[in-house]
Amino acid sequence: MQLNRTLALLITDKTQQVLKRDIVVADTTGIPFSPTDSPLVTINEALAAAQSGHPQTGDFAGRPMKWWPFMYDDATIAIFGLPLDHGPITQEAIALLQGLAEVIIYQHALLDKMQSSERLQARFLQETLTNPSQDTTEAYHQADILKLDLKSPASVILIEIEGFAHSILSDNQRLSTEESSLKLSEAASAACKHLSASFPPQPHNTVCHLQQDQFVVVKGVIATQPTTLNTIKYLKDQSELIRHTASSYWPSKNITIGVGQYYPELAGLRKSFEDAKLALSVGQRIWGHNRVYHIKDVGMYITLSATTPERKAELAHQILAPLMRDEQLFKTVSSFLSKGLNLTDAAEDLHIHRNTLIYRLDKTEKLIGLDPRHFDDALQIKLGLMFYSEPTT
Repeated sequence: MQLNRTLALLITDKTQQVLKRDIVVADTTGIPFSPTDSPLVTINEALAAAQSGHPQTGDFAGRPMKWWPFMYDDATIAIFGLPLDHGPITQEAIALLQGLAEVIIYQHALLDKMQSSERLQARFLQETLTNPSQDTTEAYHQADILKLDLKSPASVILIEIEGFAHSILSDNQRLSTEESSLKLSEAASAACKHLSASFPPQPHNTVCHLQQDQFVVVKGVIATQPTTLNTIKYLKDQSELIRHTASSYWPSKNITIGVGQYYPELAGLRKSFEDAKLALSVGQRIWGHNRVYHIKDVGMYITLSATTPERKAELAHQILAPLMRDEQLFKTVSSFLSKGLNLTDAAEDLHIHRNTLIYRLDKTEKLIGLDPRHFDDALQIKLGLMFYSEPTT
């Protein structure tokens, strides 16, 4: 390998902090990475040190300088220059300098390795889930390269571990930005493994650290003929397992999960991601943390979010379509809502017995999963009716 300018500057900064000495780092051709008031020209003594493998002495930028070859993996990858007018240079100082440089290079090599797998997967998923203009064929091709299965039926689950990133970065405040990022990546990698333990490892199950406190799960849907509606219970159950697993590893942290519905193909996966974000955001705002929120659980409370009227109408249709198809139940619920959830007044308005009204409201709850007698559910039905529209074909 060869040293790059970023690593050279990190070594320079760390040397100044630890050894309290100036340093010039040059490449193996003798050209310094960051010269002081000097043009980018070859330093003959640095080049000689690279070629001979032995220290060389000469002037640089008006100062006497001694140059040492820096060895890594049995090869010279850079040349270090220390000014001789800055005090004596001991063998211990050179050994410490070499050690510091090796640690920095190793950390970055490890970070690059992590980025080449988990972080690349995470970046690809983030791009794929948020960019509707991305070419589908190319997305599938890149997914295959990264060993991600985006063709099997799957839904998106968003996990928020409150304070995850902050706690890691706070524990490593004295480290450089790069070293702190490495610590966060290492912790995120371990967290992904913990979260993955919630379900069997399969190609269509993927867990990635998305950003800060959030992790994304592309969860394979197990069903003979999966649909948006017949996968709801399965996805909610799986999400509860994930939250239980996460709580066992982070018992002191709030862990909240947003669950998107299943929709077919890649466009559907993007839609599921938007569902999961909405469920997480709206659920937290209304009911708080430490719970699992499926998009249908938050229902028409998504009207509080900035999502499009079309998406609100679509969700309203998913929730209320069974009610709208039953004219008798629809008329009953409408009257009950208009009478302020008063059973007696609604029964009189409909000219039916109070027990008949209760029977119809029970039937409504079984049909759409919302009980008009409960204020929160009644509000969702009311909001849903405001946005309800038949989907275009």
